[in-house]
Order: sequence, then C-alpha cells, then structure tokens
Amino acid sequence: MEEFEVLSSDEVLHVRSGRILMRNPTFKASELLDALAQLISEQDSEWTEEQEDWFTDRGLSCEVLRVGNAGWQRGRVRIRFEFAPERPKLLRESPPPQTETYSRPGIFLPRSRDEGYPRNPSPNREDIYPRRNSPQNEDWDDRDDFENERGY
Repeated sequence: MEEFEVLSSDEVLHVRSGRILMRNPTFKASELLDALAQLISEQDSEWTEEQEDWFTDRGLSCEVLRVGNAGWQRGRVRIRFEFAPERPKLLRESPPPQTETYSRPGIFLPRSRDEGYPRNPSPNREDIYPRRNSPQNEDWDDRDDFENERGY
C-alpha cells in the first residue's frame, strides 16, 4: 500500500493529463487550492471569508466523529493535497568503472608497477660512488684530496 504525504503549499506539481482547474501542466499546490476556492466561491452566492478557511493553513473550526473514538471531537479541518511517491526501481548493479591511465603521445605510462620497465638490477652504491678511502688504504687524507680537487 502506498503511503501518502501532505504536500506543502510551495511544492510544485507537473500533471500532463487529467488536470482540473489549471491550464498549465506545472503549478504549485497553493495555486490549485486557490483555483478550487475561486471556483467554489463563484458557484456559491453566499461565499464568506469564513468559508475561505477550508483552504488556509489555519483551517476551519469543526467537529469530527471519528471511528474508534467515543463521541465528537472538536478541532480544525483544511483541504490539502497528498502525494504518494512510487517505490524506486532497483537498478541492476553495474560493474565498477575502469580506471583510465593518463597518457600523452610519446609518453609511456605503465599500468602496473612491473609493466614496461626493464628488469635491470639496481646498481650498487659503490658502482655509482666508488670509495677512494678504504680500510686497506690508511694513508688516504680527505683534506688533501679536497684541496687538490678545488685547486688550493
């Protein structure tokens, strides 16, 4: 069973067919209530301001005999429109989007860590920066070497 909710006066309806009182298919709930009040007032030669309360937020003073209550209950009544939303249709679960690799012409960006890179072992630190001073050569003097390189 659908559960209806009261529409506030500022909520907008779009009704393609079956419209009543409204020429435009898109209108506020308050506009339809105003049109309904206008139509009734034109039909009733004794229309009063008090009857207008059917269509206001305040409502019209009345008594109601409700099912399950022991007698009449005093209160207010007003005319409102209700809306029952359709249940959302379940969408089939789609696969996750593929991640794209950014690339520019002439630039190769591998998708994984191992893809596209040569498998050369990393060089030893000693291959890049050979030691001049080793435990076998105790005569090495860092200061003299530094001065010789700088031309002191």
